[in-house]
Amino acid sequence: MKLSKLTRLTAWLALFVFVGVLVAGCGGGAPKKTVPGVTDTSIKIGSFMALSGPVAAVGVPVKKGMEAYIKYVNEQGGVHGRKIELLIEDDQFNPANALAAVKKLVEQDKVFAISPSLGTPGVLATLDYLTDKSVPFVYPMTGASQPAYPLRKNTFTVQPNYNDEGRILTQYAADKMGAKKVAVLWQNSDIGKQGLEGVKAQLDKANVTLVYDGAHDVKDVDFSTHILKAKAAGADTVVLYTVVGQCAGILKEAQKQGYNANFLTTYTNADLNIIKLAGDAANGLLLGGWVPIADPNEPAFKKFTEIYQKYNNTTEMPSGFATAGFIAGEILVEGLKRAGKDIDRDGLIKALESFKDFNGILANGITYTADSHSGVKYLLLIKVENGKFDMVSKDRFVLKQ
Repeated sequence: MKLSKLTRLTAWLALFVFVGVLVAGCGGGAPKKTVPGVTDTSIKIGSFMALSGPVAAVGVPVKKGMEAYIKYVNEQGGVHGRKIELLIEDDQFNPANALAAVKKLVEQDKVFAISPSLGTPGVLATLDYLTDKSVPFVYPMTGASQPAYPLRKNTFTVQPNYNDEGRILTQYAADKMGAKKVAVLWQNSDIGKQGLEGVKAQLDKANVTLVYDGAHDVKDVDFSTHILKAKAAGADTVVLYTVVGQCAGILKEAQKQGYNANFLTTYTNADLNIIKLAGDAANGLLLGGWVPIADPNEPAFKKFTEIYQKYNNTTEMPSGFATAGFIAGEILVEGLKRAGKDIDRDGLIKALESFKDFNGILANGITYTADSHSGVKYLLLIKVENGKFDMVSKDRFVLKQ
C-alpha cells in the first residue's frame, strides 16, 4: 500500500521529533561545566587551623571570625544565589596534620578553594600541594615570605611578611626611638628566622648595631639567660620575634631584672592576650600591625562586633585573631562576587587580581595584581599604654629602601 505525501511527511516529522527528544535526553548540546565544590546552590570552601593543642587560643578565634562573616553572607542569600559551605579541619598546629587535612579537603570533600589557614608550619607544608592542584589558596595566615615570593598563581597572601616587618621595625626604632644597639630574641622557627633576617638586612641603613641575638624553642618558659645577655651587651632596643606566650614571658623577665630597654614585637602579638599575660610589663611595648586597633566608637568595629556576637551567640568582645578570620571571609566573598555566577578557579584568581585598595567592613587597602599576590605591603604601629593598645599614628609605614 502506497502512503500519501502528507502521510510520509507526517511520519518524517514524527521521526525528527523523536530523534530530537532522544538526543536531548542523552545530553545533547554543550555539556555543563563541572567545577569542584560548586553546585547551583552552594560553594564549598575548606580551611585548616589549630582548634586544639597549644595554639588553639589563636585558631578558635580565627574560626569564630570567619564563620561569623560567612553566616552573615549566607543569611543575605549567599553569593550569586549560592550559600557558602565552610569545612574546617583541626591540624593542631602540626604540619603533617595540615597536609593530611588539605588532601582530605581537596580529594575527598572536593572543596573549591582553601581559605583561610593558620600558621607558618601548616602553610609551608601545604603550599606545593595546593599549587600543583591549582586550588586557590586565599589568605594563608603567616608572615613567612614563601607563599608570596616567588609568585604562585593560586596563592593570595594578606598580612605583611616578617622580613619586611623586621626591617620596618628596625628603621622605626632608629628614626623615632634613638636605637643604637639592638638585640633580637627569636623563636627557632620561620617566624623568628625571617624576622631576624629582616632586622639584619636593615642594620646598615638604620645605622644601628646588632649586639645579641638569642633563639628559643616554642615550648621554652625561662628567658632569664637571654635577658641577662641582652642587658650585658648594652642593647637599648630589643626586637621580639616569637608568639604571645613567650613574648609575655620575656617582658615579665625583663621587668623582673629591671631591664628598661625599648621592646618591639611582630604584629603576630597584636592581640589583647599579650596584655592579659604580661600585665603591666607590657606597657611601652611597640607592636607592628596591619589593621587599625579595635575602637568601640568606630562604625566599622561596631558592625564587626554586632556580626561576630550575633552569629557566635555570645556577648564576648572579638579578639585580634577573630578580626583576621573575619577579614579572610571578606576577601574571599568579594573575590567570589567579582568572579560572577559562572565561576571556576581561574575566574576567582582573575577576580582577586582585580583588587585595588579593596576595603570591606574591616579589610583595608587590599591590592593584588597579576604580578603581585601580596595584599598588604605596609605596617601600622601600635603601642601598649596603661594596659591598652593605642595607635602610634594613622600613617602607613612602608619599607625604606
